Amino acid sequence: MEYTNDLHDALLRKNGVEFWKCWRANFESVNNCVEVEGCVDSDIIVDKFASHFCHLHTHNNAAKAKELYDEYKCMRATYSSFPMKTFIRQ
Repeated sequence: MEYTNDLHDALLRKNGVEFWKCWRANFESVNNCVEVEGCVDSDIIVDKFASHFCHLHTHNNAAKAKELYDEYKCMRATYSSFPMKTFIRQ
Protein backbone atom coordinates (compact mmCIF):
# COMPACT_ATOMS: atom_id res chain seq x y z
CA MET A 1 0.00 0.00 0.00
CA GLU A 2 1.38 3.39 -0.94
CA TYR A 3 0.52 6.36 1.23
CA THR A 4 0.23 9.91 0.00
CA ASN A 5 -0.56 13.21 1.66
CA ASP A 6 -4.05 13.26 0.12
CA LEU A 7 -5.69 12.32 3.41
CA HIS A 8 -3.78 14.96 5.33
CA ASP A 9 -4.42 17.61 2.68
CA ALA A 10 -8.16 16.92 2.62
CA LEU A 11 -8.27 17.21 6.39
CA LEU A 12 -6.39 20.50 6.35
CA ARG A 13 -8.75 21.86 3.67
CA LYS A 14 -11.70 20.66 5.77
CA ASN A 15 -13.00 18.82 2.73
CA GLY A 16 -15.07 16.06 4.35
CA VAL A 17 -16.13 14.37 1.13
CA GLU A 18 -12.57 14.13 -0.18
CA PHE A 19 -11.25 13.07 3.25
CA TRP A 20 -13.67 10.14 3.58
CA LYS A 21 -13.18 9.09 -0.03
CA CYS A 22 -9.43 8.97 0.60
CA TRP A 23 -9.91 7.20 3.95
CA ARG A 24 -12.07 4.48 2.41
CA ALA A 25 -9.65 3.99 -0.47
CA ASN A 26 -6.71 3.49 1.90
CA PHE A 27 -8.13 1.82 4.98
CA GLU A 28 -11.42 0.07 4.29
CA SER A 29 -11.47 -3.38 2.86
CA VAL A 30 -13.93 -4.41 0.19
CA ASN A 31 -13.73 -8.01 1.41
CA ASN A 32 -16.28 -8.26 4.20
CA CYS A 33 -16.38 -11.53 6.06
CA VAL A 34 -19.88 -12.98 5.88
CA GLU A 35 -19.13 -16.48 7.15
CA VAL A 36 -17.49 -17.79 10.33
CA GLU A 37 -16.95 -21.53 10.69
CA GLY A 38 -19.58 -22.17 8.06
CA CYS A 39 -22.16 -19.95 9.77
CA VAL A 40 -23.72 -16.80 8.26
CA ASP A 41 -26.24 -15.90 11.00
CA SER A 42 -24.86 -12.79 12.76
CA ASP A 43 -26.38 -13.70 16.14
CA ILE A 44 -24.74 -17.13 16.10
CA ILE A 45 -21.43 -15.61 14.96
CA VAL A 46 -21.55 -13.13 17.86
CA ASP A 47 -22.19 -16.01 20.27
CA LYS A 48 -19.24 -17.92 18.80
CA PHE A 49 -16.91 -14.94 19.32
CA ALA A 50 -18.21 -14.36 22.86
CA SER A 51 -17.76 -18.03 23.75
CA HIS A 52 -14.28 -18.14 22.24
CA PHE A 53 -12.98 -15.06 24.10
CA CYS A 54 -14.78 -15.93 27.33
CA HIS A 55 -13.05 -19.32 27.31
CA LEU A 56 -9.65 -17.71 26.70
CA HIS A 57 -9.94 -15.48 29.74
CA THR A 58 -11.19 -17.84 32.40
CA HIS A 59 -9.02 -18.79 35.32
CA ASN A 60 -7.49 -22.21 35.64
CA ASN A 61 -6.95 -21.99 39.39
CA ALA A 62 -9.93 -20.76 41.43
CA ALA A 63 -7.90 -20.20 44.61
CA LYS A 64 -5.28 -18.09 42.81
CA ALA A 65 -8.01 -16.13 40.99
CA LYS A 66 -9.67 -15.29 44.31
CA GLU A 67 -6.33 -14.33 45.85
CA LEU A 68 -5.58 -11.97 42.96
CA TYR A 69 -9.08 -10.49 43.09
CA ASP A 70 -8.80 -9.86 46.84
CA GLU A 71 -5.39 -8.24 46.31
CA TYR A 72 -6.90 -6.03 43.58
CA LYS A 73 -9.78 -4.96 45.85
CA CYS A 74 -7.36 -4.07 48.63
CA MET A 75 -5.16 -2.02 46.31
CA ARG A 76 -8.15 -0.39 44.63
CA ALA A 77 -9.51 0.83 47.97
CA THR A 78 -6.44 3.01 48.50
CA TYR A 79 -5.82 3.98 44.86
CA SER A 80 -5.56 7.63 43.99
CA SER A 81 -4.59 9.32 40.75
CA PHE A 82 -3.51 12.71 39.55
CA PRO A 83 -6.23 15.36 39.32
CA MET A 84 -7.59 15.76 35.79
CA LYS A 85 -6.32 19.34 35.55
CA THR A 86 -2.78 17.90 35.57
CA PHE A 87 -3.39 16.45 32.10
CA ILE A 88 -5.06 19.48 30.55
CA ARG A 89 -2.73 21.72 28.57
CA GLN A 90 -3.47 25.39 28.62
